[in-house]
Amino acid sequence: VIGLALTGFAIWVTEAAFLAAGFVAGMFAIMAVFLGLGQVVTWLAGRLPRPRRPELALAMTGLGAPGGLTRSVVLSLGAGLSLLVAVSLVDNSLVAELRGRLPENAPNYFAVDIAKGDRATFEGEIEKLAPGTEIETAPMLRGRIVKLNGVAASEAKIDPQAKWVLNGDRGITYATEVPKGSKIVAGEWWGSDVEGEPQVSFVADLAEEMNLKVGDTITVNILGRNVTARITSLRQIEWESLSINFTLVFSPNTLRGAPHNLLATVRFAEGTPVEVQGAAARRIGQVLPNVSMINVRDAIEAFASVFGRVMTAVRVAAGITLMAGALVLAGALATAQRRRMLQAVVLKCIGATRAKLLAAHLAEYGLLAFVTAIIALGVGTVAAWVVCREVLELDLVFSLDAVAGALGVCILLVVVFGLVGTWRVLAARPVPILRGM
Repeated sequence: VIGLALTGFAIWVTEAAFLAAGFVAGMFAIMAVFLGLGQVVTWLAGRLPRPRRPELALAMTGLGAPGGLTRSVVLSLGAGLSLLVAVSLVDNSLVAELRGRLPENAPNYFAVDIAKGDRATFEGEIEKLAPGTEIETAPMLRGRIVKLNGVAASEAKIDPQAKWVLNGDRGITYATEVPKGSKIVAGEWWGSDVEGEPQVSFVADLAEEMNLKVGDTITVNILGRNVTARITSLRQIEWESLSINFTLVFSPNTLRGAPHNLLATVRFAEGTPVEVQGAAARRIGQVLPNVSMINVRDAIEAFASVFGRVMTAVRVAAGITLMAGALVLAGALATAQRRRMLQAVVLKCIGATRAKLLAAHLAEYGLLAFVTAIIALGVGTVAAWVVCREVLELDLVFSLDAVAGALGVCILLVVVFGLVGTWRVLAARPVPILRGM
């Protein structure tokens, strides 16, 4: 009753009730999974052959006992550890993607808001300080998508994940040739002497999510004027190439006469000192104060730093989950205390020493921690793989730190809590307990 009341309260006080309900359902599913895994481990431990060493045999018996700790530990620690493993692997994979996929010939700087009349000045100042610098420019305007096939954008039926394209202005451009880093996957690119009806090239994956295809029309409000263009090609863009690319690329006859600025990439010659690169960026700021020079690697490092802080916050939340699991573990150990004392007394009566009992308990807790950590690693890795492949669309990069962290935390918690209880079990005197029986 308390659990249902808490669930209802959590959903009721949350603005996104559907999201909260999904979260609660996921929580119950996770509990069911780990409870089932704990039951499987208990079943297997009860049927595996016993080792000859009595300490290990007692440890295996404890794992497979009907009232043992296996189910409680797997359930209480498994979920928190799985979350920590998943967060660590996703964090590691995204940072590796950001830093490892950066192409060798990536531009050093992006330059924004270059007036058309300042292009020669911009290129000349860069060339003075850093001869051999490669500069690529593209026209850049801003526009808002207002209609899809004549239907207002707010009323168009598109996938929810594509709605961001309709929120606010988008960067747009026009081009004679296919932009670098783009590949035509449907339709045809216009020629250099295109005239007549406005044409536009759209991103292929977004077109699919927005139910658009070659031949459809899209209306964009540019500088207060609605421009309707026909989609004549769909492009697949390699954004990681860091070449100049836009979601919307219009045919030159559509926007050539519109007032606009330029966007540029600056790729310094190999071996150009960092000091020279910085001096060139500062010089542009002095000569053309309206131009913003953005250091590509600094921007990526800044994003990685912010994302690292987000992952730290998630780890803290996972740590709280793990602390709650540790409290459940402590309760399970307290519940099992009476049974373990009776077992220890019986074993003492037939000749077991404290050292052997301690070794048996250490073996049981060590095996239990190891099994729980392996389960958490498996579940956490699968969860991270799903997030990386289906949500972030990148490859999973495995991290040995995540493995070591899960094993270390699990062994530390189980063994420390277990030894606290074991100390009381070993200190129990046989006579009072036997009399109480």
